[in-house]
Amino acid sequence: MRLETRRHRRRRRLLQGGLPPAWRALLDERVPHARLLDGDERERLERLTLGLVATKRWEAARGFELTDEIVVTVAGLASLLVLGLPDDSYRDVQAIVVHPTTLVLTGERSQVPGLVSDGPMPILGQASQTGPVVIVWDAVLDEVRRPGRGHNVVFHEFAHKLDLLYGLIDGTPPLATDEQLQRWVAVCTDVYEQLQRGEAGAVLRSYAGVNPGEFFAVATEAFFDDPVGLRHEHPDLYGVLAGFYRQDPAARVPPPTA
Repeated sequence: MRLETRRHRRRRRLLQGGLPPAWRALLDERVPHARLLDGDERERLERLTLGLVATKRWEAARGFELTDEIVVTVAGLASLLVLGLPDDSYRDVQAIVVHPTTLVLTGERSQVPGLVSDGPMPILGQASQTGPVVIVWDAVLDEVRRPGRGHNVVFHEFAHKLDLLYGLIDGTPPLATDEQLQRWVAVCTDVYEQLQRGEAGAVLRSYAGVNPGEFFAVATEAFFDDPVGLRHEHPDLYGVLAGFYRQDPAARVPPPTA
């Protein structure tokens, strides 16, 4: 008979006990988008958050200490992306590693075909096919304290994991129909080319023009963190993202008061 490990016991207790009240308060405080959800969406967000906390391996780098605040905030933000997607959308996420502050990559790498760099590169997060999702905590804190700017490293890196469900970071996550795929390619190509020409407006930051994978991740940041701005500047792009994520975050934002 297989003995139950400490990790498995903790996972079982969490899943059986439901989201603790203190964690629910953390979602309200650190995931400002959660306050805009309706009752069913909020219930699903809490269930998905609990599932990520309980079933994934969480690690802290450089002697950093993981707290409930860190884990619940990252899990809550990541769960927001998949409210309308299948429960197993993060099936390829094995571990989440949290660093206290900006990382610097070294060694050869390429983000643009045919262009290789080996200079030091500061990053706020990272996602790959087989490795963990890497998140920098001080960037997360800055972004949740000042939402609405279209920047969120958790949205960005977990969008890469959705993109990778087909095995490649190519800016095309799993889509339901051929018609949806054709519309996705046409719209995203058009906005991507606008970025290349410097004509895409202010909501999508220029990093979206590095390659199609980064385009999808940056567009996801804007879709969830500045949905009204994205819908205004790029209604077609907003529409295909809403079709994929099966959400309409702009509709949740209260109208400005007179």
